[in-house]
Amino acid sequence: MRSWQIFRIWGIPFKIHPYWFAILFLFSWSISNQVNLTSGDIYNTKEAWIIGFLSSFFLLTSIISHEVLHTFVSINQGVKIKKITFYFLGAILQIDKYCQTALGNIKIAIVRPLLCFATASILLLISNYSASQELIYINIISRVGILNLLLGFLNLIPIGSLDGGNLLKSIIWYFSGSKNKGRNFLNKVNLSLSFLAFILGIICLFRFNFYYGFILSILGLFGVNSSKSESQFLKIENILKFSKVSDLKLKPLRKIEFDSNFTKLNSLKKNKKDASDKYFFVTNNGRWTGFVDEDILKTVSMKKWERNFVGDCKKPIDNFVSVHIEDKLWKTIEEIEKTSEGFVLVLNPAEIPLGIIDRSKIGNFVLNKLGFNLPSEILNKFNYKNKYPLGIELPRIINSMKQKGDL
Repeated sequence: MRSWQIFRIWGIPFKIHPYWFAILFLFSWSISNQVNLTSGDIYNTKEAWIIGFLSSFFLLTSIISHEVLHTFVSINQGVKIKKITFYFLGAILQIDKYCQTALGNIKIAIVRPLLCFATASILLLISNYSASQELIYINIISRVGILNLLLGFLNLIPIGSLDGGNLLKSIIWYFSGSKNKGRNFLNKVNLSLSFLAFILGIICLFRFNFYYGFILSILGLFGVNSSKSESQFLKIENILKFSKVSDLKLKPLRKIEFDSNFTKLNSLKKNKKDASDKYFFVTNNGRWTGFVDEDILKTVSMKKWERNFVGDCKKPIDNFVSVHIEDKLWKTIEEIEKTSEGFVLVLNPAEIPLGIIDRSKIGNFVLNKLGFNLPSEILNKFNYKNKYPLGIELPRIINSMKQKGDL
């Protein structure tokens, strides 16, 4: 669904998703029902709806104002934000570059909870010092203050991408000097809290309230799966960051002598094992001199195959995008993604070709490092399509690592 832009500050569009209005209605309805149940003798139905709507509206408006100040702090700490879209009780930021320092991330993480607590304190002071607690506007101010207080504490819970989680891992990063230590510790906290929520949910499910127990257990399971996924991402990032091309098993080059005719080339083409291979590398007494594309057979009449030689049609090896055997894996993936065919030539320090590396080779290596061993039938299918197995978005992970300053 399309979002609507409400304003633009510092060149950043602030947008509202249609779900925001759904939350506005649901909160209004929920608060009005609460007013009817607890203060039905003071407020009529119309007044209850006014309290419900304005309380919800000002709460969501305060969230937007807090996000503006949060954005200001983020920009000052080097964050590059493309756009901000408000959903439900928060916002999703599309970020091009993250803060590169631990202290900067601490400042960014703490600003929203502090703003919630500051807003709550001001509003609750106003409501407490009011002459009459039965006035509608005082009721609204009090509710918005309490909701901001709850939102501030909610933001400080050290889980996932909440400010509390980012604050915890940034503090550990600041004192340990290692960003990964903060991420690993936060993930362990998330896993522990998720297990606790799941166990409490099961207990509540059978002994107290089925509905709340079911919700709590589902949230616990979701948290456990999220923690496991984060662990896999951390492992993948380390594999990409520290592994080299030399750690992989390269695909051997298909060779052909420069004085071989097209009939010989056609014979080798028919005997190839990998349908995706279409290049032959030309040698002259063991020296690499170039390469030919097997499709060249289509350009010459079969009657002339005996008289046409591969060496006369070769192209320079420099035409291939190449990497060196000691290059990092993440750099190699970037080079592969620049090509139209999805593979690069691997060279040794003396610039001599050693083999080929493609998406399927890299994907299989990463999966093996993670402990997944795919059947040969599945591997052959991916080899033919030259894709990363199981839909692993390695280029996207590398781009995310660059945005976070991990590369």
